[in-house]
Amino acid sequence: MLSEIGLIGLGVMGKNIALNIAEKGTFVKAFNGSQEKIDAISDEFGGMFSGFTKLEELIDNLERPRNILLMIPSGQPTHSVVNQLSNLLDEGDVIIDGGNSFYQESENHGNILSSKSIEFIGMGVSGGEEGARHGPAIMIGSANNLSDELVELLSAISAKAPNDCIGFYKGHGSGHFIKMVHNGIEYAEMQLITEAYYLLKYAEYSNIEIAEFFESLKGRNQSSYLIEITSEILRKKDGEFFTLDLIKPFANNKGTGKLTIETSFELGISAPSIYAAYDARVQSNAGDTWKKATNQSEDTMLELDHSFNKIINESNLSKALYFGRIAAMVQGLKIIHKYSEINSLSINYSDIFNNWSGGCIIRSQMLDELLEIDKTAEDFLKSESLHNLLKDNLSVVKDVVSSSMLNNISLPVLSSSLNWYLNLSSSSNPSNLIQAQRDYFGSHTVQLLDSEEYIHIDWRENE
Repeated sequence: MLSEIGLIGLGVMGKNIALNIAEKGTFVKAFNGSQEKIDAISDEFGGMFSGFTKLEELIDNLERPRNILLMIPSGQPTHSVVNQLSNLLDEGDVIIDGGNSFYQESENHGNILSSKSIEFIGMGVSGGEEGARHGPAIMIGSANNLSDELVELLSAISAKAPNDCIGFYKGHGSGHFIKMVHNGIEYAEMQLITEAYYLLKYAEYSNIEIAEFFESLKGRNQSSYLIEITSEILRKKDGEFFTLDLIKPFANNKGTGKLTIETSFELGISAPSIYAAYDARVQSNAGDTWKKATNQSEDTMLELDHSFNKIINESNLSKALYFGRIAAMVQGLKIIHKYSEINSLSINYSDIFNNWSGGCIIRSQMLDELLEIDKTAEDFLKSESLHNLLKDNLSVVKDVVSSSMLNNISLPVLSSSLNWYLNLSSSSNPSNLIQAQRDYFGSHTVQLLDSEEYIHIDWRENE
């Protein structure tokens, strides 16, 4: 294991992963521009920490080959620090970017540093503050093999479920790519849970009863970290009021959902559940565009169809929620598959499931089920067992979505997941008309049923 590591970034994530590292026996040498910040936290490390206010001092005080972990904001801050380090480090030194960098930026950093024989590792870290401190899921992207000492350290600080929740992927940007898709799936899961909560509120469940519903999913092997924390959130009170009921109904984002969507477009992969989840956050900030026109207010509950309470029950919602979560996961895996295929990376699904089995935000019992399918499936994404997880819950999802639509209740991710499944499982689709329209106005050509050839048709010939 490494005897020491350099660290740049002492924010919430940086400080907590530094404490995790020190606890495992590796001395942390950190750079921070504020001596006050260094002094304020140094006692927490039990003598396994020293701080420097000048970057050059940190570099001079690290043993060679140097290993430097960056835990700083993505984008320009990371780019600026990487650029500075590139002029200060020597051949054989290692930079590990543990921030939320976009994978293409990591690829660029890796390529530039490789020309100087400096190793760059793009490291996705998931688990938030608690994960960083006690064990996150770690997604490593590297063009070359890591040293045994560095692998030992990163494995030691990772989550255990029960094995190390660390994945090694080929390419400078692949670790951040896997983390980006993880976050896209996370968006969808959060929105699906929110939609289940929303339906139960309309079914006049109390916050405690909704919390009990989510807790019951553990007994059905359908629980997850996000579902578990939702139960805790629902039970939290501020005096006589539930804290959740005091929070304004809008949601922000840090951009990884948007990046997942943009990447799926570039790769030509459909991921409507993730699109819908991101869009729901955008719409939550749109204000009351038509609230006055529809005579709605914050306190107004819709008049529900008589069948609503028959359909919106705990059994049906558990099945609908599971359907949506499987759909979002498959969409995310399809994005990873395409990326892997294009770059000849041979990314293994079982490695991903193990990587995400603990520490990360989307860890769940569902991943164990998917792992078992992958062990026996010749082609996981086309396996009958995976398909059956969706098909077996289809009729219930139709009922839940239909009832919600009839009662003017929006379920953006669940309905998108349903449409996605119906489209992919249909023996036909109407896109032949799209071909014809494009050929009519733009001579883009069409492909006939009995041919691989593209031809143009004179659509005005019969006029």
